[in-house]
Amino acid sequence: MKCWGYNSYGQLGNETKTDSLTPVSVSGLSSGVNAVTTGDQHTCALTTGGGALCWGFNVQGPLGIGTTQPVSKPVDVVGLATGVRAISAGEVHTCAVMTNGGAKCWGWNYYGQVGNGTKTGISGGELISVNVSGLTAGVSGIGLGSAHTCAQLTNGGVNCWGFNVKGQLGDDTIVERLSPVCVVGFVCGVFVYLPSAIR
Repeated sequence: MKCWGYNSYGQLGNETKTDSLTPVSVSGLSSGVNAVTTGDQHTCALTTGGGALCWGFNVQGPLGIGTTQPVSKPVDVVGLATGVRAISAGEVHTCAVMTNGGAKCWGWNYYGQVGNGTKTGISGGELISVNVSGLTAGVSGIGLGSAHTCAQLTNGGVNCWGFNVKGQLGDDTIVERLSPVCVVGFVCGVFVYLPSAIR
């Protein structure tokens, strides 16, 4: 794996904090990388063995390593050494889809974007991965915005949670959600959720 660009928090993963205009090798990842995702100033990789590694900015815990210290080389996400199928980074939070179909998230949680039914202060976050409420199975994919998260379900449904002031959760409200809610027009369970105007 190779990275390049801004590196003030070690997000290039080469054990320095020096910006690079050309690709540099990520320490310890000369092989065995299946996928990569980047947040605002942190980076994570999914290994071919199903493990999650992260590095870079970590003030609100988006690395999932149990501390808030930045690191400039890949480190294991606590509890996710195996069993990860996909990984996605938001601005300062990160989520994974597990091989059993469950979703886990960690990091900044001021708007409930981690999805475990709670929220933290502006500088706080979940420092290790937590289960997303109600999504312990049946998740096929996950995508993260700046402060909200959405999951695609195996039944064709879509759930979202977190920041919603501009309606980014698609649930016919502008209400912040601390746990997953159904996106209007998608199957959720055994029904299709319709907007209030036509219910």
